[in-house]
Amino acid sequence: MRNSAVGQFICPPVVVCGPGGQGDPRRKGAGVPGGARESELVALLGNVAAKIRTGDDLESAARAALEMVCEATGWRVGHLYVWDEADGRFVPSDVWAGAVEEFADLREVTATTRFAPGTGIIGHAAKTGRPVWLHDVTCDPVFLRARQGVDLGVGAALAFPVTAADGVVAVLEFFSHEVIPQDAQLMRVTASLGHHLGLVADRWRARQEVEAARTRLEQIIGTSVEAFVSIDADGHIIDWNTAAERMFGLTREQALGRVMHETIVPARYRGADEAGRVRFLATGRSQVLGRRLELAALRADGSEFPVELVMWATREGDARTFNAFIHDITDRRRAEHALREAYEHEQTTVARLKELDRAKDDFVAAVSHELRTPLTVIIGYLEILGDDDLPLGQRDRMLSTMTHNAMRLRKLIEDLLAVNTVTGGSLAVDPVPLAVAEVLDEALRETAAEIQCAGHRVRVHVDPAVPRIRADRGLLVGAVGALLSNAAKYSANDTPITVRASVADTDVSIAVIDHGAGIAEDELPRVFDRFARARSTRDEAIQGVGLGLTIAKAVAEAHGGTITATSTPGEGSVFTLVLPASGPGPEAGPGEPADDRRAAAGESGRGLPPGPSGS
Repeated sequence: MRNSAVGQFICPPVVVCGPGGQGDPRRKGAGVPGGARESELVALLGNVAAKIRTGDDLESAARAALEMVCEATGWRVGHLYVWDEADGRFVPSDVWAGAVEEFADLREVTATTRFAPGTGIIGHAAKTGRPVWLHDVTCDPVFLRARQGVDLGVGAALAFPVTAADGVVAVLEFFSHEVIPQDAQLMRVTASLGHHLGLVADRWRARQEVEAARTRLEQIIGTSVEAFVSIDADGHIIDWNTAAERMFGLTREQALGRVMHETIVPARYRGADEAGRVRFLATGRSQVLGRRLELAALRADGSEFPVELVMWATREGDARTFNAFIHDITDRRRAEHALREAYEHEQTTVARLKELDRAKDDFVAAVSHELRTPLTVIIGYLEILGDDDLPLGQRDRMLSTMTHNAMRLRKLIEDLLAVNTVTGGSLAVDPVPLAVAEVLDEALRETAAEIQCAGHRVRVHVDPAVPRIRADRGLLVGAVGALLSNAAKYSANDTPITVRASVADTDVSIAVIDHGAGIAEDELPRVFDRFARARSTRDEAIQGVGLGLTIAKAVAEAHGGTITATSTPGEGSVFTLVLPASGPGPEAGPGEPADDRRAAAGESGRGLPPGPSGS
């Protein structure tokens, strides 16, 4: 159905209908030749299109179009109906143009009249998408507002739809007091105007959607748990969300306008940051944009902390902006560090367990050997001693050997019991005042056989200022004896062993120095561990199960002291036992001149019978 058919079929066309007809001089364009009339309408279309092109929204553009059409064509008044999505109908607006005061009744009726698509002149224009011309509304049922029993003072009406991308969004209507025959040229122009206004509506809706999207984005950024920072091409901060305020300790007002790299970038990175931005603006190339980076950031108080960030660049017209989401990864770094430490600790524990397992195997083998060897000697000699014809001298030597091996077994058992006691934390200390020289004498006597067998010369040096100490005599003698035994085992035969006792502040130091093979650097930290034995002991079949130094360390710690070891492979080792002193004066007692003590403490091989080398 053609848009104008309703009015034309009900009311036949009237060529002259009194005032306002084609011969009415008050109607603009009347009497104008066809070509000139068409030129006027084309000019109208161009002027309206140019005017509404600058409109900010549909209503302002529609108002301009209403005014210009009324002015150019002679229609007395114009009005805008808009689509109400919630109501599902076209509703009147406050936009009127032309001689509005002449149509007071029309305005009053229009204010309460709404149109569904297909209803009335507005609904027909919207449904068909084309202009509708009612040349005489008084006899046209399409003009519903004329049925309300009020003389609206309207003769003719024209309506055309505003068609946007998603359909008709508004309808413009025009009214005249006179009956006006249909003008096909004007209807074509108004149809074009409807499309131009539709473009305005599309632009306005697009702007609304952009603004809504921008508002949503600003809300998302503003409430994000990640810090958001945006800068312009000169590096000045132009956006700073709440999370950034918390992270960097600067309010939005304090941050905006500042140079970004001088605000949150550590000094050592500022040159590279600025150079990268300048290079991107010049070449469009960047090594950091779009990549996830882990860097250090700077708080307002000058403290640094690790962050993870992603940066990207945007362009709005000719303006460049750089944006970044920043995440504080301090907690993650701590967790990673804790995991690394736990892993390293686990690896150390595993290695230690393997080492202990090897030590256990070595201990079992060493103990088995240390038990089996003397027992074999004893059992063998017992069988021989059953022979009554055995010479007396040979019998005595065998008994002496058996006694030595029996003592060796007893020492091994004592060491095993002792290490069990000290590692169980039940080492009992009975401190009494002791002279250091006496402790050294007794320790030398207990290890005399072992030292003499290897032909070592023991040199003892006791500083005259060494005070008496409070210590458990048996435990301390055992600890010093363990150090002497260790020196004898790991030194080549006929090499000297030196024992030095000295004082430093309130501590007494006893050092045992050998000139043996020394201890490898990687083995030195474990030299006091249970069953720890150097690789050389296995290679050279040196006797022992690796408990003497463990016991010595436990004795030192039980007395509130320490024991340390230093060594140079190939040159020897120094084991130093340090104990707190308790006596106020030097070790020399009344009636014992200091000179005599120095002579007694000289290089005398104290307490040792002459060895094979005559020492």
